[in-house]
Amino acid sequence: MLITAIVGQNDKEKTANVINSILHNSKKRISIVDSKNLSGLDGKRLKSYLAELERNNTDILILKLDLTDVSKEIYDYLRFDIIVFTDKADEINGEIEQNYMDLMKRAFSLLKEKGIAIVNADDNELNKFFKDIKHYIVTYGFNLKASMTTSSIGDLVAKDNMLCCLQRRIYTKNGTVIEPQEFKVKTDLESVDPNNVLAAATFVLVNGFDINQMKN
Repeated sequence: MLITAIVGQNDKEKTANVINSILHNSKKRISIVDSKNLSGLDGKRLKSYLAELERNNTDILILKLDLTDVSKEIYDYLRFDIIVFTDKADEINGEIEQNYMDLMKRAFSLLKEKGIAIVNADDNELNKFFKDIKHYIVTYGFNLKASMTTSSIGDLVAKDNMLCCLQRRIYTKNGTVIEPQEFKVKTDLESVDPNNVLAAATFVLVNGFDINQMKN
């Protein structure tokens, strides 16, 4: 079972929902859980909970994790295959910036040795932070440095799809190479931030799914 955390203060649920929508026809069983539902568990009960999910043939567990929760004791017993960061440190108040960075370090400590971090390339502060990180990082955003970006958001009549563009080759969790490509993601852009769509599409790609062959 793939264990994923969507970490941040905002837009975790929207990002999780876009992932679920894209993978709707993949025949993968996805469980989306809020971190607050696990806060009362200890290590033994967490292990039992994860075992129960696997008995129910869950393929992907997505945990919506508030950054402020990463210091809780339960995360001493949980490690993630993939972490998707939805926040931008650029938007964090300067007075709490150091605390925010400390929590980010704690979040990265929850990533498995060969885990993947999916982060926003538009975030100047986090870009400095990531220079010291040894994990494999895949970026999304609206600049030339981002691996995943977009060249078109909807149209003038109905904003119901987004053209995502993979600008450079990336590697899946299993080591497969994915070459640059474009694909459309159908979504309601009036209620979902385009950044959430890019983060979700990046997650789907690094797990080896061919979005061009999936109706979403």
